Amino acid sequence: MNQEIYVKVYLDVCCLCRPFDDQLIPKIRNESEAVIAILNRCSLDWELIWSSAITYEVAKIIDRDKKHYISTFAAKTTTNVLVDLAIKERAAVFMNMGVKALDALHVACAERAGATVLITTDDTLKNIMSHRSDIIPLRIVNPAVWYEEVTINESEDTA
Repeated sequence: MNQEIYVKVYLDVCCLCRPFDDQLIPKIRNESEAVIAILNRCSLDWELIWSSAITYEVAKIIDRDKKHYISTFAAKTTTNVLVDLAIKERAAVFMNMGVKALDALHVACAERAGATVLITTDDTLKNIMSHRSDIIPLRIVNPAVWYEEVTINESEDTA
């Protein structure tokens, strides 16, 4: 029996920018294709989560085309997490584990929104947080790895 699972996806800004990186590098091309596929699914049956931390980071992008492209996704979201004191305090916990400040805000925002997954191409963030599943209720994973897992599971569910 195929059971619908509601997926709430938080993509950090390095993921949203991935399609603008050097596509001649196979790992980057693979991640870019996964990010695009995930964003497409968010316009169909998954929920894309946005946050004021994403808006802040996108505002710092110098390339106008990249900034415009990424900003268009904000309008396609139904959940926009605003950074408040509680999120800053939660982010401080992650920073104490070695996570950079802005990445820690993304994790705290994703957690607040009840995200299923935080998708990142930042290996350092992923590696630090993957060992802390005891304190964070969501997965932090690479886009290519996660999208492959999800689509394989979906095809097995329909077989």
